[in-house]
Amino acid sequence: MISNLIKKSLLNFKPYTCARDLYSEGIFFDANENAFGSMVKIPYKDELNRYPDPYCILLKKNILKYLDLPFLKIENIFVGSGSDEIIRLLINLFVDFDEEIVVNVPTYGMYKVAADIAAVKVKEVELDEFFQLDLRAINKAITPKTKLIFCCSPNNPTGNLLDWNDICELCEDFKGVVVLDEAYVEFSSRKSMAEMIERYPNLLILRTLSKAWGLAGLRLGYMMGNDEIVGFLNKIKLPYNVNSLSQSLAVRALNNKENLQGFIERISDEREWLKNELIQLGFEVFPSEANFLLIKVGLENCVERIVQNLAKSEGLILRDFSANKRLKKCFRVTVGIPKQNRLLIQSLTSLL
Repeated sequence: MISNLIKKSLLNFKPYTCARDLYSEGIFFDANENAFGSMVKIPYKDELNRYPDPYCILLKKNILKYLDLPFLKIENIFVGSGSDEIIRLLINLFVDFDEEIVVNVPTYGMYKVAADIAAVKVKEVELDEFFQLDLRAINKAITPKTKLIFCCSPNNPTGNLLDWNDICELCEDFKGVVVLDEAYVEFSSRKSMAEMIERYPNLLILRTLSKAWGLAGLRLGYMMGNDEIVGFLNKIKLPYNVNSLSQSLAVRALNNKENLQGFIERISDEREWLKNELIQLGFEVFPSEANFLLIKVGLENCVERIVQNLAKSEGLILRDFSANKRLKKCFRVTVGIPKQNRLLIQSLTSLL
């Protein structure tokens, strides 16, 4: 089934053979590296003069250990330079110039941006009034040229979880690939849908180390899914797409996951405090299962003034979503540390 979905031009694609494809150990005379060393030394990573593991094997092993799903193997994991790289690669792999993707909006903007760069058509389907998938509208939008459907849960910027049964129904009925972005799932009250990969070969799940893990500066994302798809992604990715430092630091982080739970609990507590304070100020605050809150103001044309005023007077940077037709009176706030959150509430109180 999967091979029927791949772009015909890539079915027999011959990838670039990098130096570490053939040999990963030995005395390397093959890659034109500087054998004398590198200009800097870092305690947790030797040999920066050498190219990184092109397939992130050690990192994948630690991701598998963290996920603790027996049916998942190394062949089911793909690691990218952030989830954004994986989104771009999936569009390049599946969608030809005369084909299309479906994006459920409002949602993360990079799905459309990546498709626009690849010059493929994007069909935007509105989420329903509760920001859930509108399956009837999605099915109406799907054509024989639809190759990918992007969903995000918890959704950015609305913060809500998508209904599990809706995603399953989509996987069962759609003949293409369903991409579920779970960038914020560590903050949510519901477990990941990763276990459904075993049932649905057309379900791909994106995860990131940028959010709950606090490693946005490393640019590391990963995907769980069908081993055939992972194999094709390995063919079309850049030879050394994830650098050595990012791989090493990510492995260290995954081996200190007790700190992750502490981050999640503190962020969740602050999210609830911030939500209650914002409601007290008269804002409408949407339910959130992520590390941010979507906030709606009562008056038209107020969001831009609030956002610009706080940025200029207090250096508090919020995200304005009022240009989106579904979020005309809305802005988004990322949960900060207690001191930052209290300053935000004080500043909003003074401004109002």
